[in-house]
Amino acid sequence: MSFLPAISIIALLAMLPVLISLRASMIEGGTDFAAACAVASAATLFMMLSAFPTLQPLSLIGFVFLAGACLLVLCGFHHALGVQRRTSTSLVAAASMAFVALLIAAFGAMSTTLHALSVIGIAAAFVLIIAVCSQHRRQAPGPIERLCVIACVATGCSTLLAVTVFSPAAHATASVSPAPVSWDFACAVMRWNFYLPALFLGVILMIQNRVITELKTTIARDELTGALSRRALLDLGQRALTTSLARQQPVSFLLLDLDYFKQINDRYGHAVGDAALGHFAGTVATCLTGRGTLGRIGGEEFGIVLPNCTEDAAFTLAEEIGRVVRDTPIGRFDRPIRLTVSIGLAEAVPGDTISDIMIRADMALYDAKADGRDRCTIAGRFQPDASARALAAAAAQMRAADSRSFEPRLLRDTG
Repeated sequence: MSFLPAISIIALLAMLPVLISLRASMIEGGTDFAAACAVASAATLFMMLSAFPTLQPLSLIGFVFLAGACLLVLCGFHHALGVQRRTSTSLVAAASMAFVALLIAAFGAMSTTLHALSVIGIAAAFVLIIAVCSQHRRQAPGPIERLCVIACVATGCSTLLAVTVFSPAAHATASVSPAPVSWDFACAVMRWNFYLPALFLGVILMIQNRVITELKTTIARDELTGALSRRALLDLGQRALTTSLARQQPVSFLLLDLDYFKQINDRYGHAVGDAALGHFAGTVATCLTGRGTLGRIGGEEFGIVLPNCTEDAAFTLAEEIGRVVRDTPIGRFDRPIRLTVSIGLAEAVPGDTISDIMIRADMALYDAKADGRDRCTIAGRFQPDASARALAAAAAQMRAADSRSFEPRLLRDTG
């Protein structure tokens, strides 16, 4: 009896706890993959034991288990890829099995045919692993991509079953050594069931990539408004600033503050305040139309990074944002609430960091608030030092105190 199936069993059993733990990641198909791994372990064990002459009937049980594992793998990919129609997966699987059957019928179950099937199966597995490992790069793979992945799975599983049935190992007797003397590496891989461990490794990588992508998306996005989080905006802004300054292209930054937001919370409740933030972020994002990236700095403050945008162009955009926000009230039952926004604008100069440009925009925003709100003010071109940073922090505190002390006279109903 060869020890090679034992290696496959150990690999499958090592992956089984990982697949079971990843099942809790809420990725569709996780349960199918975990069950397939357990069934494949049992199938390989039965086939290994069938090498003993007295236990040869176990090979049939092993083949049935192997077929069940392949079916579970196919169902797992069907669910994980979000294939809408089950008939599509069934047709692709049937076509793959028909191709393998025609190949065997045309050339017979000769060693050359089995060699070709083994190579086809390993090639399908190779393409499949590349595909599943790159799934995190696309949030929603297209229908053609989904069917291609399903086709690779079905082709690999069909060739695995065919090689298992027609290989000499399946009909080994005491006088015939099961050792792969005349078989190349491809046949040995398929014959001793190393295909499924490699496939499950790709599945584990696919699920991990999806989980990591979802976590990155959750971290990078503000849950309430859908805008980028502060950290994500600063990271993106610094990259855009470094790239644009290296290419001698302009970069501008807008710091937006929703006017009298505390009065909205006090007068209408925090639920309406949250709705106002979401409405405001959606309105601003519509105005941007790909010209910049919106992020939430904190509270009712938002930032916009504008690559390849001059100060004049940024001011025009800020005026447009102020007008659209002013003309797009948020509905509250039958009494819409008008919103206004104050904006500080700063253009990057050589040597700036994203913190420097934000400080200048923050001081310009304070000037906009002091001048009566609902306007955009352009920052002066100076390099922030320690005193400027302290002044910017003081300006933010004064805006907060000013917002609490003013009567909500600019917050008025349209009805």
